[in-house]
Amino acid sequence: MRAPAHHRILQSLKPQLRYLLSPRVLSRIVCCIGIAVLLVFVANSDQAMLRIQQTYAHATAWVLNVFGEGAAVTTNTVQSQRFGINVVTACTGIFLTGLFVIAVVAWPSRLRTTLLGIAFGIATIAGLNVIRLVSLFYIGTHLPQWFDVAHVVVWQSLMILSAVALWLLWASTHRTRQASRDGGSR
Repeated sequence: MRAPAHHRILQSLKPQLRYLLSPRVLSRIVCCIGIAVLLVFVANSDQAMLRIQQTYAHATAWVLNVFGEGAAVTTNTVQSQRFGINVVTACTGIFLTGLFVIAVVAWPSRLRTTLLGIAFGIATIAGLNVIRLVSLFYIGTHLPQWFDVAHVVVWQSLMILSAVALWLLWASTHRTRQASRDGGSR
């Protein structure tokens, strides 16, 4: 009895292409596309973005108040008597976080490891983002002439480098069983 046509076609493909068309890889690709679509949807939803902006504003104000700043939040603005910052979509790190999540999902690892990597990455990037916002508040207060450079050049670069380093660290320590059976080759 002959194999079905789609089995014969798959068997005739090169091993690399066969791998790319495997259910495991296709499911990861579909998942990554789904995350990207969700990211675009959330970024374009004023209500969702306002909630994320307010969350960051409240977290930033909380940290500033621990240091005695007397900061208050109005909508998505953190304000004290000395300085104020407005948390907008670009300040939330949503795109960087989304790219990190996509990179973790794309990496071949177990589901539990992937989910832990996503949770750890989101928490770490969010924590770094609050540190960024707090530091920008203090730069704006004490060194206002350096605020734009710190905001646009320094911190954006540091956030990107941090996310890449975080992913590299995670990916290098979480390989699939298949990779270890193959001697670590990819």
